[in-house]
Amino acid sequence: MKKNKRIIRVARIFVIMIIIITIWQCFKIVDTPLKINNEEIVEVAEGDSFYGILDKLSEEGKIKNKFLVKLYLKICGIKPEVLEGTYKLNKSMTLNEFVNLLTDSNKDKVYITIPEGYTIDDIAEKLEENNICNSKEFIDSVKNYELPKYISNNPNKRYNLEGFLFPDTYSFNKNENADFIIKTMLNRFEKVWHEIVEDLNISIPEEEIEKKVNVASIIEKEAVVDSERSFISSVIYNRIAIGMPLQIDATVIYSYGYHIEKMYEKYLEIDSPYNTYMYYGLPIGPISNPGRASLMAALKPKETDYLYYLLESENTHYFTDNYDDFLRRKEELGY
Repeated sequence: MKKNKRIIRVARIFVIMIIIITIWQCFKIVDTPLKINNEEIVEVAEGDSFYGILDKLSEEGKIKNKFLVKLYLKICGIKPEVLEGTYKLNKSMTLNEFVNLLTDSNKDKVYITIPEGYTIDDIAEKLEENNICNSKEFIDSVKNYELPKYISNNPNKRYNLEGFLFPDTYSFNKNENADFIIKTMLNRFEKVWHEIVEDLNISIPEEEIEKKVNVASIIEKEAVVDSERSFISSVIYNRIAIGMPLQIDATVIYSYGYHIEKMYEKYLEIDSPYNTYMYYGLPIGPISNPGRASLMAALKPKETDYLYYLLESENTHYFTDNYDDFLRRKEELGY
């Protein structure tokens, strides 16, 4: 009997210790649940659940103890319903702050759509128009932002980040931090890029990424309908392959830094590393921020012999591999 009592007593002590340790761990989790370096961006899409976000962060090793977080929320009767948007996590935030961030309707949040083909200057202007960020502050942050390894740092480029701020719909706070905006858009680019690469089942070396984005940025400016993007892509690669200058008007327009409605011969004389009439190969860097369809076309061009194309209607182009045919069609269209 005495032995049984001793075992029961030890078991009770053990259970009490487990409870105390669990409660202590819970308090630690409630105080600082996140295991991240400084700041982290989390994207909440339509239809996402709080526990789905929690599972994702746990898989990425960014939550200290998913089980205790769920246990705490269940004990407290908290049933979070997250709101779609882009959120900035801070490593020092408490569990309640984390929950509130993803569930509170923030009146200061502004939804903004960045169209495909926008340049960084266009983005800066739109951010200021929507009271999200001062244009100059954004441009200054773009110039000083620490570049990922796949983007080359070249002082001759207008902006090293051009091409990599993914066009999409975002939700930002009014007077948002410029670095946070850049990081959000860059993260979205990386996510979409990896999705496309996986979908195509290809592998692109890190040093080749910028070249592909450069091609995609030209396609974005030249194509109107999705069905032609891969054909324009093929013309670009075909010309490069035989050492033929690209001679693409969109690159010349980017050289000037402002929109040119109609191209005249005089515009082609600008000495710029973006001028593909003057210099062979791709421009020194991307000329716009391309969307998914143009990135896809740059990675998977149509197999053609086309070397020429010209706009023959508001939306479509005429493609050919013959210069005389190109000149004939050009004359027919009244160029």
